[in-house]
Amino acid sequence: MKRGAICTLWITVLLTGFPLQAQESLLMKALRDEMGRTMERLQLEDMDKPYYVAYWVRESEGRGSTAILGGLLGRGRGTGSRFLSVELRVGDHDLDNTNFMDFGRLRSRVFRDGFPVSLPLRDDYKELRRQIWLATDGAYKKAVHSLAKKRATLQNKTRVEIIPDFSREEPVEYRDESRLAPLPDEARLEAVVQELSALFKEMPHIFDSRVSAGVNSGKVYFVNSEGSSYVRNFSSASIQALASTQAEGGTQLEDFVVARGRQWEDLPDQAELEARIRATAERLGRLREAGFVERYSGPVLFEGQAAAELVNQILAPRLLALRTPIADNPMFGRFGSSPENPFLEKLGSRVLPRFLSVVDDPTAGMHGEAPLLGGYEVDDEGVRSRRTTIVQRGILKTLLATRTPVSGVSNSTGNRRNTGPSPSNLFLMPRNGLKPEEIRQELLNLVEERGLNFGIVVRRVGSPEMTLSRDRDFFFAMPGEEGRPKLKPVSEAYKIFPDGREELIRKAVLLGLSASSFREIVAATDVLTSHHTTLRLRMNLPFSSPGFMGPPSVVSLVVPSLLFEDLALRRPPGNIPRPPLLAHPVSAPRVR
Repeated sequence: MKRGAICTLWITVLLTGFPLQAQESLLMKALRDEMGRTMERLQLEDMDKPYYVAYWVRESEGRGSTAILGGLLGRGRGTGSRFLSVELRVGDHDLDNTNFMDFGRLRSRVFRDGFPVSLPLRDDYKELRRQIWLATDGAYKKAVHSLAKKRATLQNKTRVEIIPDFSREEPVEYRDESRLAPLPDEARLEAVVQELSALFKEMPHIFDSRVSAGVNSGKVYFVNSEGSSYVRNFSSASIQALASTQAEGGTQLEDFVVARGRQWEDLPDQAELEARIRATAERLGRLREAGFVERYSGPVLFEGQAAAELVNQILAPRLLALRTPIADNPMFGRFGSSPENPFLEKLGSRVLPRFLSVVDDPTAGMHGEAPLLGGYEVDDEGVRSRRTTIVQRGILKTLLATRTPVSGVSNSTGNRRNTGPSPSNLFLMPRNGLKPEEIRQELLNLVEERGLNFGIVVRRVGSPEMTLSRDRDFFFAMPGEEGRPKLKPVSEAYKIFPDGREELIRKAVLLGLSASSFREIVAATDVLTSHHTTLRLRMNLPFSSPGFMGPPSVVSLVVPSLLFEDLALRRPPGNIPRPPLLAHPVSAPRVR
C-alpha cells in the first residue's frame, strides 16, 4: 500500500473511531437502487403509493443424503440458489393491504403472487434490477387490489377494536462479519448415513428405519425503505435416525434420534450416534413386550426431553402474537385462518404457577456448556434482538411479536422468523426448584394422597416432524384449540411404584392436555435440560405477513422437569393394523 493511502486510512480511523466499511455488494446496490425508484415513482393512477417496501434475498447451498439398511436412498446437492422475497405495503401504518384474506385469490393465478422468485447467481447488475423490478411490480399490483377489497369489506363491518396493521420501529443496520464454515463433501455425508443405517441390519425387530443427514449455509440480505438493512450468515447441520416397529398385537411404535448444530463439526461423533441409535432400538424392543395402561388419572412427571417437547408443542404456540386476518368471505375466514390465540385475552393474568417464569433470549449463546441454536442479532424484519420476559412469576406480561400488532402488544419484540413470530432460545425458569430425587419423592407423595397404586413418569414424547407413519398424522399446535390433545403418543413412559420400582408402558396418549393445564404444575426441578427442535404452526399463508419465507427455524428450549398434579392417560383408542404375516426379511433364514 502506498504511503498516501496509509495516511488516508489512519486519518479515517482517527476521525470516526472505526475502520473503513467494506464496499457494499453489487446485489445490495441493486436492491437499494430499485427500492429508491419504487418509493419515488411507482404508482398507478388514482391509487395509493407504496409507503413501505422490504426486500429479502436468501442465498443458500446445501447437501443431504438418506440411507436405509446401509443402502443409499437419495442424495441432494444444492449447487446454489438465490431467491428474492418482496414485502410491499400500500395505505398507511393504521390500515394497509396486509392482514386480509381474499377468497377471490384462490380462484385466480394471483394466488401464486408474492412467493419468492429466483434471481440469477451471477452478479449482473442489470439483470438483478430487472428481476427485482418485475417482482416489485407484481407485489404492488397485488397490494393495491387487496387494499381496495379490504376497504370494501370493512364498509360492511363494525370494527369493535381498531388495531394498526404495522408498527413503527427504529431503523437498524447490521453486517455479520463471521465466516461460513465449508460444507462437507457428499462422500462424507453418504458414508455416515450408510454406516449408521446399516446398524438396523442387526435389529430384525425394527420393521422400518431411515437415516438422513443434511447441511445448509448461506447469506440473507435485507433492506427496507425505512433505512434498515442487514447481511446475515446462516448455517445448520443435522442427522436424524427414525425407527418404527409393531408389537405382537399390532401396536405401532416409533422413536427417533436427532442431532443438530450450526455446522457439521458441531454434531456428535459417529460412536456417540451409534450408541444413541442402539439405545433407541433397544427401547423399542422393550416397548414391544411392555403392557398398557388402560386408564390413568393422577400425577404425572415429565423429565428431560419429554418436558421440553411438552413446552414446545403445547405452551410455546400460545406465547406468540398471531393475528387473525379480516376475511372477505366469512365462511372462508372460519376455515382458512388459525383460531384466535386464547392467551391474547390473558395478558396480565396467571398462566403458570408463581414459581415459574418464561424468558425468550435470542442474545444467549450457551446454556452451561451446551450451545443454543436459536439466537440471532437482528430478526427477519431488521428489528434488533433482545431478551423478552414473557411470563413473570406466573403472570403473562407480553407475547412474542413481529411488526404486526395485536391487541395488547403494539410493537415488535424482535421475533419475526420467516413468515411470523417464533421463539428463539426459550427458557422456562423455576424459583427454588427441587432436586431430581426430591421431585420423584413429591410424585410418590401425591400418589399416596390419591390412594393410587402407582404414578407416571414420562421421559420421551414424539415430535411431529419425526415420523415414519404413512398417514403422517402430524399434530400441529394451533392456538385456540383448548382441550384438544396436541401431543404425539407418549413414546417412553413408566409406572413408578411406592418402593421406587419402575415398569415400562407400551404406549399411551395424554387426554385433555392444554396450555391451561400448565397452571396445575406443582413442582419443577433446579436441573434444566436443553433441547433443540422446530416449532411448526398452522399459518395463514399466503394471507399472513408477506415477505421472507425459508425453512423452519430451530428453537432451543431450556426447561426443568415438570410435575403435574392431575393428568389423564389411556391406551390409544381405535383400531390398529395387524402386524406383517411373515417375519422381517433380515431375520429370515437364507434360501440356498
